Amino acid sequence: MSEHFIVDWQSGDAVRPAASFVSLRMHGRRAGLYRVRAANPQDMLLSHGAISFPVGTRLEVEDVLGIVANRPLNSARVVANDQRGVKLAW
Repeated sequence: MSEHFIVDWQSGDAVRPAASFVSLRMHGRRAGLYRVRAANPQDMLLSHGAISFPVGTRLEVEDVLGIVANRPLNSARVVANDQRGVKLAW
């Protein structure tokens, strides 16, 4: 007899769906979809994508999946861009 288990747990206060992503725009032009690695009410860590944004870049973020609850995402600023990914803060 074979048993299969599915473990569903979350650590910390970073809550995100399994296939989470956000749509980014820069100066009103589409910059692409970026996978969310971690999210909380103050900031969000994204995987690297086709465009590498320098620290200080202003981006418009469309949270199509509602990853950050009770937070209307419009404008964010890149606060870090390193080997871990691109970190945005509101």
